[in-house]
Amino acid sequence: MKVTLFTVRVRMLSPGGVGGSEASRDAGNTLGLRRDPWDRPHLPGTTVAGNLRDHCRRVAPDLQDAFGRGGDDLGRSDSVRRGSDIQVLGTHHRHGTSSVRTRTAIDPLRGAARSTSLHQVEQLPAGTEFDIVLRWDDVEPHRREKFVEVLRAWQPRFGRGASYGAGRCAVVGLGVADYDLTTRDGLYRWLQQTESQPYPDPEPLSEAPAEPSWAVDVRFDIVDGIHIGGGEPPEDAENGDVEVGWVQRDSEGRPVVPGSSLKGVLRSRAEYVCRVVGATTCHGDERGCGADACRPCRIFGYTDGTGKARRAAVAVHDSPIENERTEIRCRVAIDRFTGGARDQHLYHTELVVAGSSRLRVEELAHLDAADRLLLHAVVADLHDGLVGLGARTTAGQGTVVVSDGAWSRPDLEGVARQLCGSDGS
Repeated sequence: MKVTLFTVRVRMLSPGGVGGSEASRDAGNTLGLRRDPWDRPHLPGTTVAGNLRDHCRRVAPDLQDAFGRGGDDLGRSDSVRRGSDIQVLGTHHRHGTSSVRTRTAIDPLRGAARSTSLHQVEQLPAGTEFDIVLRWDDVEPHRREKFVEVLRAWQPRFGRGASYGAGRCAVVGLGVADYDLTTRDGLYRWLQQTESQPYPDPEPLSEAPAEPSWAVDVRFDIVDGIHIGGGEPPEDAENGDVEVGWVQRDSEGRPVVPGSSLKGVLRSRAEYVCRVVGATTCHGDERGCGADACRPCRIFGYTDGTGKARRAAVAVHDSPIENERTEIRCRVAIDRFTGGARDQHLYHTELVVAGSSRLRVEELAHLDAADRLLLHAVVADLHDGLVGLGARTTAGQGTVVVSDGAWSRPDLEGVARQLCGSDGS
């Protein structure tokens, strides 16, 4: 027997992780990461196998049979269950410390935060690395070389949040070791090396990850303050004993507009645009209607709570704010009876009052011309101030304008004709 071991080193390009709420030690509404018995973040082998099988199905169909037979084939009378030739021996978390990010859901009709939906999500930062160890016995040389090419081109997405860019990874190292157990030397190497070094060291890959295909890529400038709360105070914060509502920041300490927030605003506005022009769309459905003719469901995905779901065709990425300027502003609630300030209701909020960021919507599946026009119509509404980002948009906050000279406003009459004339295409 001949044994081939593969070590694949993957690096996370965006925050993410595989969830495991049953392993969470925090009380309340925190979605924790899956962890191993030693409380380290864990990447399950089932997640790796499913993602790698799907990758082979798309780029190397002749290797798909190496992952066994089952699933849809098991319902047929002539189907035969067969195990996978490729084994996922395990994964090793190399580095990356998790953090918690606060999130809320968006009400589809109001375009604002939905009540009682505030929750927290534990994530690993961009730059986190995992080693994945695979084994393939008695593989033919040409299939071995083909599989190595497939691994080099692999760009997996692990865990929840693919529709807002979470868990995007790239292969940054690859190691391969062959052991011929039918020979004395091969058996000796297997017994000696696998005890001291269970898997081959991955060699760095020189190829840079392929650039995603962007359906929308525009730069925004902040017009007035943006506040997306739930963040931690920066290291140089000097607020004394005053409690401040801090903005969210990424792993590099930059204020950030989370992709989940952007996705909620974009979807809500896309549904509104479809309703205005008379195109088929959701009507305030909390989880989406799932109709084939509903473009927001086709673009942003949906789940109906009964197991029926559709994966999003786009991923709305986090948008770090560059050249930012922040301020801490005081506010007070108004007593509706006296018309004056209400006692004990003075509070402080951090705002990003200046800066710029990029709105990037990655195309995960095919988008037709009408889908793209709908997305750019929503961008136009953001530019015109008809919809804002973050908190207190009704008080003048959250306004942004497109500062990208390459962007052009779509023909809104053309958008209406496309949406109404191509439903279900």
